[in-house]
This record gives sequence, structure tokens and C-alpha cells, in this order.
Amino acid sequence: MTKPQEGFFVEKIIKTIIRYKKELLIAGWLTAILGEVYFYPFGTPFRFTIGVVGISFLILYFKDIEEMLLIFFAGVTVFIFRVILGILVKGSPMEVAVHLHFPAMMFYFAYGVFLKLLKIKDLLTLPVNFVAAMSLADIAGNIVELMIRRELSLKYFQEIFTFLVGVGILRAIITFSLYWLLERYKNIAVKEEHERRYAELLDLLSQLKAELIFLKKSTMDLENAMKESYEIYNKLGGEVSKEEIFRIKKRALNLAKEIHEIKKDYLRINSGFSQIIPDEEKDGMSLNSLFDVIKINTERWMKVYNKKVQLKLRYNKNFIIKNYFVFLSIIGNLISNALDAVDNERGIINVIVNLDENKNKIFITVSDNGYGIDKKDLPFIFDPGFSTKMLENGELSTGLGLTHVKNLVEEMEGKVEVKTARQKGTTFFIEIPYDERYFSRI
Repeated sequence: MTKPQEGFFVEKIIKTIIRYKKELLIAGWLTAILGEVYFYPFGTPFRFTIGVVGISFLILYFKDIEEMLLIFFAGVTVFIFRVILGILVKGSPMEVAVHLHFPAMMFYFAYGVFLKLLKIKDLLTLPVNFVAAMSLADIAGNIVELMIRRELSLKYFQEIFTFLVGVGILRAIITFSLYWLLERYKNIAVKEEHERRYAELLDLLSQLKAELIFLKKSTMDLENAMKESYEIYNKLGGEVSKEEIFRIKKRALNLAKEIHEIKKDYLRINSGFSQIIPDEEKDGMSLNSLFDVIKINTERWMKVYNKKVQLKLRYNKNFIIKNYFVFLSIIGNLISNALDAVDNERGIINVIVNLDENKNKIFITVSDNGYGIDKKDLPFIFDPGFSTKMLENGELSTGLGLTHVKNLVEEMEGKVEVKTARQKGTTFFIEIPYDERYFSRI
């Protein structure tokens, strides 16, 4: 690795630590505290702890953090915590405490390396493979610790091997069970939320159907008014007697009444729509809940159209979106465009939402690895009606999706930009001020 590469690597690690400092501290201290629930199986300083289950679960929970970084922090925190505990509580000299607990830190380092090599996060859909891989990493980490403690010989290894395997499998099963229960709970919560919203949608549709009756009535009234006004016009074209003038005045009065009736119907319909179309909930929706909705809807759409595109949704901080209908429309339209642009089998769509508290802004990036936008079309993509997409019936699309996105972003005093390269993909960059009218912290 060259010096520039080393500098970039170090800078990347520092940025990751700053970005996920809260998660790293949680992982470190939770592992250290759970590590104090232990037993000594062999009558030596070597011990088994629940802390390994804790850090293993957090590796799966904090999906966006590299397992090596997470375990490194956990290992260092466990080491420091045990050394301080040994000095203050047990009165051990510092050299003795360091010598006693240093091998435990090396266990975590070795455990992290093996989990990384075995690609543990990719095995979550294969329970047996997952348990086998995590057990293997656990056993290997324990062997490394025993070797550093100089407690391992061939005869001793044969005696304790079965026990090491048993503990490794048990901890792996507990970790996977905890993760499965969490995912199950999240799926149930999302399902209940969708069922509630689906019920609201059905109620909304039933009320809209009632409003259509009045729209049909207004259409008939309009036709009658137009017919009456045309007949009056024809009458006024020739000579008109006093009696005819009287009849025309009467018909004109009736026409005014019909137009007034139409006006009342439209005012009533407008009022009805205002009541039945729901506003956003006052409390808003959290970003992670919105991502769940987007993911489910997109996966359903891909299933209907037989697309196997990877959709990756990420954010740095969770927050509340008050006008979540607008936010959903912005991201939904951009994902829809990306789905049309990518390959059915190898397509990848990335959605990243970052809250920058220093700049007080929200940055949204939606990128794909599709065929890109032609340079000659780029200046017009946000113009109303511009589109290169053909519908299934052979007609050109309305081309209002990106126009809608731009209008919604600008209404929140934000801006949208796009970068594209043919056959490489397109990226939309959106910048929105963190305004308390639209967002709030959790």
C-alpha cells in the first residue's frame, strides 16, 4: 500500500469513527458489561462470557458498520474496562491486570478477522451456514486466546475441544435467534402499519366513489347549461319580439341558476375532497419507517414486472419527517426512474439520506448503474412533458416525474442536481435545508 493510499485509508477510518461514534460506544460498553457475566470452565484465567453474544448481535444490528471496526472497539473497551476493574476492585497491580486481560482483547480481534473472512453478514438467509461460520470463528478466537495464554497443548486441546465447539454453537444459535426475533418484530410492526394504511385507503376510495356521483351530476348540469346558452345565442341572432325577450330573460335566469347549482356542487366536492384526503400525521414518520415503506413498495413493484434489482437504502441519522408524503414522492419518483434505467438482472440502486447537523441540511443521493442520460437530453430532463420513456402501449410517457421532484424540492427551498455517464449510471443529488416545518429530531 502506497503512502497516499495509507493516508486515504486512515482518513476513511477516522471519518467512519466520527460518523458512528455513538454506535461504537454502545457496542464497546455493552460488550464490556455483558462480559462480566462469565464462568471459568477450566480452572484458569480463561473464561466464557455473554459479551461475545452481545457484540455478535450488534454486528448484525449495525449493518452499515464494518465488523472489524466494531469488534476492534469492543475488544479495546473490554480490555480497558477489565484492567480498570482489576486495579480498583481487586487491587491487582497494573502489570498483572494487563497481562491477565490482554489475551481476551486478542480473542475479539481474532474473532472479528474470522467473521470478516467468512462473510458472516452474507449468511443471514442461510441459518445453518450462519451458525456453522459463527461457531467456527468463536472456536478459532478461543484457540488464539488459549495460545497467547500458553494454556494450549495437544492433550489439553483434545480434552477441551468438545466444550469449545459446544459453547461456540450455543453462542451462535443465541445470536441468530435474537436477530431473527428482532427482524420478526420489525416485520410484524411494518405489516400492522401497512394494514392500517390499507384500511384508510379503502375508506378513502369509498368516499371518493361517493364524490363521483356529484361529479357526474355536475357534468350533466354543465351540458344543459351549454345547450341552453347556445339556444339563447341563436335566438338573439334574429329579430326578437317583446314576448320572446321575456322568454329569453327567463331562460337566462334559469341558466344563471344552473351555473350557481354547478358552483355549489364543485364547492361541496372540493370540501369533501379536503376532508377525505388525509394530511400527514402530526407526529410525522421516522426515516427508517419511511425506508421500510419504500423498500416494500419497490420490491412489490419489481415482483410484478419481474425485475431483480438490488435496492440499497442507507442513512446516517434517523429523524422525523413531518411532510412524509412529499419525501416519499421525491424518493419514489427517483427510484422509479432508476428502475427504468437499470438492467433487470445486474441493476443496483443506492439511496442515501444524510443529516448534516453542522450545515443544518439534509443530503439525498439516489444513484443507479444504468445506461445513463444522453448529453443532449440532460438540459431538458426537468422540463414538463419531456420524456424518452415509452409505455407498454407504445405511447410516450407524460414526463412529469422529474418535474414533480424538482418542484417539491424547490418548495422546501432545496435544490436538485444530476450527474450521468453513458453506460455507467446516473446520480441525483438533492440538498434540502433542515427546516423545523418539515423535519424534527427523534
